Amino acid sequence: MIHLEKISLNQLICLVILTQLGVGVLSIPFEQSRHSGFDSWMSMLIGGVIAQFVILIIYHLGKRYAVRPLPQYISAITGKWLGAVLNFLFAAYFLESSLMVVVSYSDVLYRWVLYETPWFVLIGISFAIAAYIASSGLRTIGTITQVIMVMFMICFFIIFISGMGKGDMRHFLPIGSHGLLPILKGSLPAFWSYAGYELLLYTFPFVQSRKKKDIVMAMSIANGFTTFFYVLISVIVTYNFSESQLKSISEPMVFILRKFNWPILQSVDILFMTIWLSVTTVTVYVYLFLSARYLAHVRCKEITNHPFLVFILALLGFVAGLWGYDRQVLIQFSKFHNKATIITIAIIPTILFLVSLARGKVAKG
Repeated sequence: MIHLEKISLNQLICLVILTQLGVGVLSIPFEQSRHSGFDSWMSMLIGGVIAQFVILIIYHLGKRYAVRPLPQYISAITGKWLGAVLNFLFAAYFLESSLMVVVSYSDVLYRWVLYETPWFVLIGISFAIAAYIASSGLRTIGTITQVIMVMFMICFFIIFISGMGKGDMRHFLPIGSHGLLPILKGSLPAFWSYAGYELLLYTFPFVQSRKKKDIVMAMSIANGFTTFFYVLISVIVTYNFSESQLKSISEPMVFILRKFNWPILQSVDILFMTIWLSVTTVTVYVYLFLSARYLAHVRCKEITNHPFLVFILALLGFVAGLWGYDRQVLIQFSKFHNKATIITIAIIPTILFLVSLARGKVAKG
């Protein structure tokens, strides 16, 4: 059965890292710099700290119900009717998140690389590949993600080398001059970028570990690495662009890759975005998988046909994604997604944890 499969701590780390990383890598620190300017790297760092705090809440919630995933024990906290509603909302959010990643990256590919490719082909291929992988078991997904980690390391190398080109250290000075409040305001859009750790709500009982605290250590390592990577990108972008440029270039990393010339390689930006497609696909298939698992528990009796649910959800995502071709629709969708992210991955888990503490209900073997 799909829910009986176990994943290792290494697979958990890879899943969290590659689910957190996605399309936002190309736009960092555009949103953050609107508030904190060249101090946006501080906003990214604070965003990672906030994400770590929420990870601890999710860990302690999962530890109280260590033998079951959230879709199964949520009714023990909220009651059957509200539990079913919340499972449906989680399923809808994860489907919406996968849709957001697909249309956002398809928009980038369409504008920068695949100018003549029909929109429905771009999103159709993305959903088809993701659905095929998401229809597998959790262990298989973890193994595939470990392989894709190699692709990410190639992209990491490209970013690091390309970002060390011509720049100006004075772009960082004077450090902290924007003040604490703007930096904190910039940490909110930074926090959105760290979404992905909420997969622990489902995977907690399926992680092989000698001690439960090993899980939170693995999550902390993954989130710490993502924080380091995001801060590194913010530093690279700030090193290459002035504050006025930061606020006007929506995808600064693409510009950096495009202007960098390698003696043995041309069109580094195209190579990067092609390889990075595999990284964004991880986010899509993880969210499709989670959406199907939460949807399977909306009714009192679990729906056991997991592949069927995945492909139905992927089809719904594809149909909805056809409207993503309109950039105005995409911008409004992005604003809605950001609000939904805060509610779903931070506020709801915190409330569930507090309610479980108040009621004193703990899962029994």
